[in-house]
Formats: sequence, structure tokens, C-alpha cells
Amino acid sequence: MAEKSKRKSAGDQGSSVSEVDNPDFDFVHKALVAAYQSLDTEGKSVAESSNVDSIFSKFFSDENAEFMISSANRGQIGSIENWRSCIARLQCSAIFGYQACRAPRTFRAWALLVREYLICIRETIGTPIANPPSIADRNSYQTLVTALAAAYKPYLTDELASVEFPSGIPDEILAGKDAVAEPVENFCEIFERFLTSDVADALAGPKSAATKETNAWFCRCWSLCAMCLGCCVARVRNVSELDACARNYLRCLGECFRSLTCGLTGPTGCVSGETDVLSGRVVQPVVGSAYGFSFSHYTIEVTDAAGDILSGVIIYPDNSGNPNTSLTQGNFAIASGTLGWVDLQQCLLAAGIEVFTSTTFTVTLHVFAVDGTELSPDCVTSFQLSLAQVYIEQISTCWSVNFTNPDEPLRVSDSSMAALATVGGAMAIAGAANIIGCASQAIASYSIWAIPDPNFSFPQPPQLSSITPLPNWTLVANIVFAAQTIAQPPPQPPANFSIDQVRALNELSGTPGPSTLTNTWGVGSECFIFPPHLIICDNVPSLSGFEFQSLTLPTTAAGLQPGTGKFTFLLQVSDSAGNQYYDIQRAWIDNENVVGIITGIGGLPHCADLYTQNSNSVFQTVNVNGTAWDQIIDISTPDYTKPTSDNFANYTVTFNKQGATSSPPVLISSASPVPARPLPPGVGTLTPWNLQILDAASNPMGLPADQLLAPGEACTYDVILNVNDSTVVDENHNHATGPVTFPIKIINSPHP
Repeated sequence: MAEKSKRKSAGDQGSSVSEVDNPDFDFVHKALVAAYQSLDTEGKSVAESSNVDSIFSKFFSDENAEFMISSANRGQIGSIENWRSCIARLQCSAIFGYQACRAPRTFRAWALLVREYLICIRETIGTPIANPPSIADRNSYQTLVTALAAAYKPYLTDELASVEFPSGIPDEILAGKDAVAEPVENFCEIFERFLTSDVADALAGPKSAATKETNAWFCRCWSLCAMCLGCCVARVRNVSELDACARNYLRCLGECFRSLTCGLTGPTGCVSGETDVLSGRVVQPVVGSAYGFSFSHYTIEVTDAAGDILSGVIIYPDNSGNPNTSLTQGNFAIASGTLGWVDLQQCLLAAGIEVFTSTTFTVTLHVFAVDGTELSPDCVTSFQLSLAQVYIEQISTCWSVNFTNPDEPLRVSDSSMAALATVGGAMAIAGAANIIGCASQAIASYSIWAIPDPNFSFPQPPQLSSITPLPNWTLVANIVFAAQTIAQPPPQPPANFSIDQVRALNELSGTPGPSTLTNTWGVGSECFIFPPHLIICDNVPSLSGFEFQSLTLPTTAAGLQPGTGKFTFLLQVSDSAGNQYYDIQRAWIDNENVVGIITGIGGLPHCADLYTQNSNSVFQTVNVNGTAWDQIIDISTPDYTKPTSDNFANYTVTFNKQGATSSPPVLISSASPVPARPLPPGVGTLTPWNLQILDAASNPMGLPADQLLAPGEACTYDVILNVNDSTVVDENHNHATGPVTFPIKIINSPHP
């Protein structure tokens, strides 16, 4: 939340000598006391809120109001004729503040007070609310209630914190702190968040001349002081306590005349951004000040190293100090607080190719007065952007297409339309692990862990956070960048390489293609050609890629092979400043072999005699029985989603007559396992086989002649089963049974 300049509350009971001796303070104090005491002389009770208008109508008279402003400050706003209409509205503001602080209030009660405030203002300026209210009046009231909700919410948040953590409250009360009255400054903060320029316009009405007054900003500031004064008067119990109200009211009014000013204290130096401010964005706070007399708004400009203004990179705060992506300027005066946020991702996109030459950006703050003039000179700061290229783009030969999304699944190719992928066996991991941008930062080390994640619920750690590996994490790779001494070809002596040289020789930037991240340190060659034919090669420190064996991962469920299950791979990159950056990639890993068995044909064992016809000379159909099956990955649910948990691809059954040279005819090609899901592995019917298709006399399927039997002919046939899954294994194949053969002698004649 933006830290706004705090109005001096009217709850402080002390007074300074300088203020007591100040004639302006003396006048304000006497005028307030006189207005307050007038109720007692008339026999009226101050406690009755219906009588409070008597106090403020006397206090905010034209004569009093003019002398509340010092002669020096009156010079800035001109004669009273320039702001007389503002004086008339101060009474409404003070009454609103009084009623809001008179007793504990709900939000609904505040909304009712806002309605009375609107009615009071409209009657004062001569444009009363219609009965029934017009559409414009309803819209104005809706604007007020919406602004009130935003202003009131932080107060409720603080109250909720008191309820959740009440342990300190008894001590405060026993120490003598007021157990009933809410501190006035809390309400003044609500007033300040509420009374925005939009609210001031809605109070006056869309067609009111009050919204176009030269001193509209000053009138809004003065009204805020009147609200806080009213709140203070609601809390005093006797005349002597009015001292603090008068003193802080005068301070508040003095703040309305501060010169228009700006200041920038951040961002500076090397920045990496924050991820917990706005979901899905990496932003960097812009810290400083923009406030003063006649303040209207401010804008923030970001330029790249080439001086180009970057569009769409600034997010401004709303009246609660929270980021609002719809705003195009800062509408609220802020002192030493958050003026906005730089969207670093958008900053990079807008800068484009310029970031390859410089990651220095300049921030310029422009502050404007209500008359449209701009404060000069502008306030300027600059920063360097730390660019962490940290991501996993490939596991095995499968791709994370949108690798910036932590929930992105693996696909079989680099396309969002490609099928989902599962991997197994040995695999490399590729992507990027590189730190660039700031001169003071560079990669120090990186690690990759494989984490059992049965629900794919392991979250990507926030950037710049710190993690501690758990015992069930498997360290896949760990590379530390350090100075190295490398032996050279004789007779050269060993060569020393600084850490910067080691980094330069082994940059893992992920371009032009994914860089291998499963590495160990090794030795490579760097050769130089000296014309005409001299070639000299040096040994240099070099990262050497390897394929990580997923079978070394733990078993995730009873009955599964090691490494079969749902895993999340975590890449952590540490820079030389101790910052840590992360990326995760989820993967279905399958190390289950497929099962392919032929157990019999027509109930006969292998090599038995099988007649094509029964004893009645009718061609018979027999079943080829067996198993074509693959274990699912997630057996706890169980999950039969294809092609992730269930990776069964297909099985085929063919036959081939001994001695035939033609291609074996296909009896079946099926994508469904046998037995069918969800049955466990067992024996089922792989395919029926009508033996008439082997009869050369009829040849109903038009098979090649060398696959047929003449009437009365007998020959041995091989029935062949192949089973495959869709898992990418060892980066170049899938799980498969290979040909499973079942020989049987077939006789083309009736069974005797």
C-alpha cells in the first residue's frame, strides 16, 4: 500500500510554544472555543449531533475562514471571492467528520453518512438532489460509495488483525489507553483515502461550476481538514480539549499550501522485481513523493538506454495504494511512498533488442498542477535490470512450449497443438540458466532436483526466495562456477581460468536453442587458426552434458517400477549476490515395460495341429488369446487419462506362413489393451481368426498366394504379437515387446 503523507490528527493533546504564540493559532483556537461554548450559553447539549451544525456554522463564517489563512498563503489563492463557495461547503465536511467519529460505525452506517454529506453539499451549492434522485444523482452517489469502500477496507483489515491477534490489547487498556474511542488519525486516513478528486467532482455534480474552480484542489484539501476537525470535536469532552483540535486543524490547513514538489528515491542500482505485489507479474516499486499546493496528478515515464519511451510499463496506485492496471496516471498526492510499479516483463518486451546492449533504464516523474502546468525540473532516477534467464524448456526430447507457465505440461513437439508427452529411461534436461543485466551480478551455481509430486501441487518458489531441499528430493545436477586450473597439451603448463572466464566459456542462455542443463564439469578445446595453416588448440573448462537416468528416482507407489510416477523438476539458479531464481517443469515419467503374450490359439498350445474346418466341413473361427497390456502411471486414483497416466499405444497381431516372402497379413491393430481397462493384467482375446481366409480355393481376403493353403495342405504358421506404448524412452524410442511369436501347424481340411 502506498505510504501517503499523514495529516496531523486532532487527537494529540500536547501543544508547542511556537503554536501557542502564533496569532493564527490564537485566532483559530478562540473561534473554535467560542463556537463550542455558544451551545452551552443557549442551553444545548454538544452530545446531540443535531446541534453540531451550530458549532461549525459559527466557526466557518466568512470572516473566520478568511483569517484562518495567513496573508502569505492568501496570496497564492487570491481574494476571498475566489474561494467563498468553498467556505460554504466546509460546514458539510465538518459535520460529516463529526458524525463519522461520534460512535462506532459499520460500513453501511458510513454509506448513510455519505448520502447525507452529498445532500448537504448539493443544497449548499444550490443544486439539490432531485426527489426521486435522477440517474446522474444516483451515479454520483455510487461513485462516493465505491470510493468509500476502497478507503474503508484498509481500516477493516487493521481491525481484523486486532481480532486475530488480541493479546496486546488488554495490556494497552490496563496501561491507561482509551478503551472506547478510536484514534482520530485512523478516521482521518479514511477521509484522505475517500476524498479524491473524483469524489469531489461527484459531490459537486457533473455540471457544477465548483468542479472547474481555480482553487478546486485547495477546496478539497481544506474540506479534508474540516472533516478531521469535526472528528476531533466529536471526541472532546470539555472546552480545554479543543486546544489539540485547533492546533492540528491549523497544521492541516498549512499543509494545503506546501509548494508543488517531487522526489524519487527508487528504483536505483540493480533490481530484480517483486512477485507478490500483483499476481502473474514481476514489478519494481517506484518510491518517492508527488504532492503540494494545487497538485492535480503525476505521470511516470520509463526510457531505455536508447532514450525511447516505453509504453504500458507503469502501474499506478488507487486511492488505497493498491496497484490498478486500468489507471494511466497517479491521482493522489503521495509523500515518501510508493508512486507506482514498473512492470519489468513489459519493460523488457517494450525495450526489445535494446536490452542486448544495455539493461539500464531511466525513470522520470512528472508532477502537474490543476491548471495544467508541470513542475520543473522533473525528478529522475535510473536502475539496472537483473535478467535471470532461468527455465526448463525440454525434458528428454519433449517440450514445455509455454515454459513461463509453471503448470505447462510436456508435449511431444514444440507446438501447443502437439500431444501430451510422457518420458522414461535416460533423459537430458535443457533450458537456460544465465544471469545478465547488472554489472555486479553473475551466475554462481545452479541445481536441478526431481521431486515426487503425486498431485502436481508443488508450487514454483517465488523468485529471490530461499528453499531447503527435502530428503525425498533427488539431486539431478549441481554446477558451481569457480576458477579452474586445466592441464594443457605438453609441453604447455597448466592454464588458470578465472571465474569470469569460466562463465564466459560456458554460458547457458538457452539461445539459439535450449542449453543442456544436466551437466558435469569436463575439459573441452578452444582452437585458433593462424594463417596460413597453423592451428593451436587449448584445453578449457567445459560443461559436459549427460542423460539423467530416471530409473534412479524413488518408487512412488507399491507395484510400480522405480522412477514411475508424477515428478516436478525444480531448477534453482543462484547469482553472485546471493539471489535465487526458480523454474519448475512437471513430467509424467513412465518406466513400466509393456506386456505382450500369446497363450493359445483356438484353445491349442503352440505347435499343435489346427484344422481350418470342423468335422462338418465348415470353416471355423478361433480366438487368439493372450495379453497386450501396459501399467498406468497413477495407480492411486486410478487415472486412465490418455496419453499421460495411460500410455498404452497399440498392439498388432499378424501371421506369416513359413517360407512366405510377402508381408505378414494383419489380423488386428488396436489401441485398446487386453484385458480392457480397468482390469488388471491377465488373459483375454486378442483377436478372432476366421481360418477360411487361408483357403487358396476361395481366398476371401485376397491374400498373397504364398500366405495360403491349398485344400488338404498343411504348414506351420507364426502368429506374431507386437505391443507398444507412447512413452519417449531414452530419448529415441518407446517401450515395446518386439515380435512375440506363436507357431502353430494349420491343416486346410476338416477335423477328422
